[in-house]
Amino acid sequence: MAKNIFLDINVGNYMAALADGEKLLEYHIEREDNSNLVGNIYKGKVVAVLGGMQAAFVNLGLKKNAYLCVTEMLPDKRDLSVGELPDRSIELKENDEILVQIVKDYMGTKGVKCSPHLSFAGVYLVYMPNFDLVGVSRKITDEKAREKLFETAEGIRKKIKGGFVVRTAAAKASRRDIKKEAEALYEKYLNMLKEAETAEAPALVYEEADLLSRMLRDVYSSEVANIYVGNRDLYDELCSRAREDSRGLVEYRRKAVLFDKGTDMFTHFGLDKEVSKLLRNRVELESGAYLIIDKTEALTVIDVNTGKYTGESNLEETVFNTNMLAAAEIARQVRLRNIGGIVVVDFIDMERQEHRDEVVKALENALKQDRSKCNVLGMSALGLVEFTRKKNRKESTSTLVQECPYCHGDGRIFSNDYVVLRIRAALLDLFAEGYKSAVIDLNVELADYILKKGVLSSDVSKIWKDKRIYIVPHKTYHVENFRARGDNSKVLDLPDKARLLF
Repeated sequence: MAKNIFLDINVGNYMAALADGEKLLEYHIEREDNSNLVGNIYKGKVVAVLGGMQAAFVNLGLKKNAYLCVTEMLPDKRDLSVGELPDRSIELKENDEILVQIVKDYMGTKGVKCSPHLSFAGVYLVYMPNFDLVGVSRKITDEKAREKLFETAEGIRKKIKGGFVVRTAAAKASRRDIKKEAEALYEKYLNMLKEAETAEAPALVYEEADLLSRMLRDVYSSEVANIYVGNRDLYDELCSRAREDSRGLVEYRRKAVLFDKGTDMFTHFGLDKEVSKLLRNRVELESGAYLIIDKTEALTVIDVNTGKYTGESNLEETVFNTNMLAAAEIARQVRLRNIGGIVVVDFIDMERQEHRDEVVKALENALKQDRSKCNVLGMSALGLVEFTRKKNRKESTSTLVQECPYCHGDGRIFSNDYVVLRIRAALLDLFAEGYKSAVIDLNVELADYILKKGVLSSDVSKIWKDKRIYIVPHKTYHVENFRARGDNSKVLDLPDKARLLF
């Protein structure tokens, strides 16, 4: 099926997706005010130096000081064709002013990460003024094409100070277009320097492109059949920005389709259902098998299960087929959800080594479609496969959800029985203080549970003898919350909904 890009803006949010038919490959949502920080360049002021870690904390004028690590954003040596990486030593002291670029957004309670190694990304090139090197994307595998692109980039490097990494899209670009983009990126760098000269730290001196521009720059390719736009102003903006793209306004206008049917575009194309699935930790496979995706602070764990899939031959083949399906879907899910860091996959055990090797190879090949760099470490004797995926932005679901006010992110709340145990302990404390009566304000459903199950009645003859316990149900109380108070009045002032426990 043909790939399509979907762009829309609603209630102050840019929404963008890449889909193959009705199957989502990428989904992004971002505030219209461009709250994205990755790629921004700041003139910052050093507030603390960690010499032993070659790192520092830098005030960028954000809500938290940024963590600067000199090794962040260094190119992968395997991408280099010529040139050397700079010295990794860092000599900074407090109150020094420094130009840094955000390389990783806020993650949970952690602040942003920044790097002194600047880069400016285009469609065909990444310009790095701090490096003296040329690199070619490993995704370009044709040796003749690599050699030609290397010569082009090396020729540009001799005229423009700095280094370049040739991106995958350059394989289908002309030498003229590549050179034109290199000059434009260099011009961006010079303009940033002029801004930084007069700016007083901390200050933003270069702002990375917003979601619309990044989709056109990083996601659009000749494989895209249509660019559906659900908003007239956004459609005009797309055409306006296309004039600055070396691929030309004509190509974008030919593929851009204004969606003006009066309904929600994502709903019309069935993509809203796909987006809602991102909130679930269970992912169904077409065969009836399924994945369970669980995220921890340190890593993401994916478990593969056969589910309803029973296969057509023997157990080994059933397991192998399930794992092969899972490998492809895992690659899609980590890209779609923007899962980064360490990922551990618990594939179903396979006896044959060739099946193990094929599954790992299938996962590697599927991950090659990802724009983020992935590194698969192979399969252990337990059937576990570890791989890493570079991450600099938050997960796709982070904008779709907020922390539960009840469980605060734990995903669980106390059971009724445990809350009753806490109530019992509170009653014991009150009666130990000499009270003869106690009033418990609590959740209405928990009150019904206590009354119907009689879970506190076993202590009537022992502990609650000659004691009065009243429960007052409240619809607004959270199931975990209650209030216990003692009272020695002969006549208690209670609401009509109060109930004598026994």
